[in-house]
Amino acid sequence: MKAATEERWQGHVTAWAASGRTCKEYAAKAGINPRTLTWWKSKLKEAAAPGGEARFVEVTDQVAPSGMIEDGVIEVAVGDTRIVVRGRVDVEALARVLAVVEARR
Repeated sequence: MKAATEERWQGHVTAWAASGRTCKEYAAKAGINPRTLTWWKSKLKEAAAPGGEARFVEVTDQVAPSGMIEDGVIEVAVGDTRIVVRGRVDVEALARVLAVVEARR
């Protein structure tokens, strides 16, 4: 896999997870094929090194029922851009930030 392609799709997979939208909804808004998005989600999950740091964590209602992540640190790399968020995070706001960063690549 080329690193730029992997990073591009990692950005989409991360933004989709944070968006709260279905795959079809997110893909339509992003102008991408929903099947390709789900394929990349699966491929990136497989590519994560066993025992290593997770590269993708899906945020669900079970993790953030209020739409907020209360504590912790979120680090996201999109191309040459690195985003570090500490403390309380609004999932929708994070999804919007990631979408803007991805669009500017």
